[in-house]
Amino acid sequence: MASSRTILRNLKNLRNYLTQFLPLQRSIYFEKLIAEAFSNIFYLPFYTSDNDDSNIPYRLTWQGSINSVSQAPRGKPDAIAYCYNYYLIIEATRRTGANQCTMEFAQSIRHCEDFCNQNNIPQKNVFVLIVCTKLFIDTYRSIKNNIREEKSKIIPIEVPELEKILQASILAFTLGHLDLRGLFHKISNCIKNSSSLIDFSKLVDSAITGWQKDMLKLEKNAFIGVKSYEMMRKIGRSHIGISEILQKLQKHPIVKQYLNIIGENISIETIEDSLVQQSFARLIPTIIEEKLFSPVPCVDFKGRSMRLIDAVMKIK
Repeated sequence: MASSRTILRNLKNLRNYLTQFLPLQRSIYFEKLIAEAFSNIFYLPFYTSDNDDSNIPYRLTWQGSINSVSQAPRGKPDAIAYCYNYYLIIEATRRTGANQCTMEFAQSIRHCEDFCNQNNIPQKNVFVLIVCTKLFIDTYRSIKNNIREEKSKIIPIEVPELEKILQASILAFTLGHLDLRGLFHKISNCIKNSSSLIDFSKLVDSAITGWQKDMLKLEKNAFIGVKSYEMMRKIGRSHIGISEILQKLQKHPIVKQYLNIIGENISIETIEDSLVQQSFARLIPTIIEEKLFSPVPCVDFKGRSMRLIDAVMKIK
């Protein structure tokens, strides 16, 4: 499977990405791309109908086939994500007109009911995601009229919104399944509280942007620590002044993207706190005014991390 950044690039340039395939194959590769995006968002292993393994409890299965180059068969959802404490039924469609509602919406409800009945799963534990290039007004109205507390929540997501979610997942280190569940509830509330498709589009854009900002703010310490450590490794010396790290970070395109999303600047104090608290570097005693840091060897950091994981896994 392609890297998460490659998948994000393909989503941003969707038309160009799909033109490399034969016209009859484009829906297949659109389905697969959307499934791969969610696999990366949730950090779930990616399976297809060719190699699905029900013994893996947390996974994403695209129900199309790579071997035969075919999309998910009729009667089945395009993809299923087996997440922690809930499930996603994912329906990817390039339809933008009336067929989006009459075919995709109606089929998604049947697919969800079949999945729940076959696996004895309460519908309230399942989200149905309809991923499209543009949401059709009748689809929006049908979803709004279908809201029931005891039933699965149907969540429409346009490709640009999926890009934002994937971007947050790429930049964050501890984005959890429950964090994403919270986002889906926010989008569902946007449907409930909106008065029109235009109103819904504004509400959901604000909800995803706010969620993205809040999630990345929580990740700030870890993110700056990792990027500061990366800069130290690129500099390559054993003792590195904190102002040099700051200068490198201020020019880093991904760091600039991250800071732009959360609406903050980076400071020497932030770098110091991130390096020390995340155990990426040690402060070197010195008589000069500027603080010097020495990067921790990767083997030490890995050993500490594995001990932490081991300690957590032993807790019952």
